Amino acid sequence: MNNGSVPWLEPARPSNPRPRGVRRLVRIVIAVALVGAGAGWYRVSVASEPSSPPVVPQSSLADTAARAPKGTRIRVRVLNSTKTHGLAKRMTFALRDFGYDVVDFDNDPKLKRSSTLIVSHTGHAEWARRLWRAVGTGTIEARSDSLRYVDFTVFVGNDWKAPAQPFRP
Repeated sequence: MNNGSVPWLEPARPSNPRPRGVRRLVRIVIAVALVGAGAGWYRVSVASEPSSPPVVPQSSLADTAARAPKGTRIRVRVLNSTKTHGLAKRMTFALRDFGYDVVDFDNDPKLKRSSTLIVSHTGHAEWARRLWRAVGTGTIEARSDSLRYVDFTVFVGNDWKAPAQPFRP
């Protein structure tokens, strides 16, 4: 110890010769690899399972009095008249399952309804009853309008309960 240096005054040497930036980079790469492996596992094991069919009561779809007549195109416009977002789209899917041609769906900016209203523009009483059975609630009103491009307009009210369906983006 007499070589001219004092050991307790020498600067401490780092135990790990790699700089801090390299260690941080290695940790980030490992984290990204783990996240990627987890996402790959999820995609293969969970997301690739076949989606189940829509959960709609069989009695309602089997109701032939609610279905659109075979070979007949009944054009329907659906307007959401509630504060609940997405009801017009949900009713569109439900009516299409019954064979109706929903040509337009949107929100009704003017009025908010507590009950569903089905407006018949063409005067087909039988079609109106079929549509009413498919909707499952509401009232029917006739408003003759030969310039409309649809046979019926459905104003969805708060009384309509959407059937349970899987997410359809």
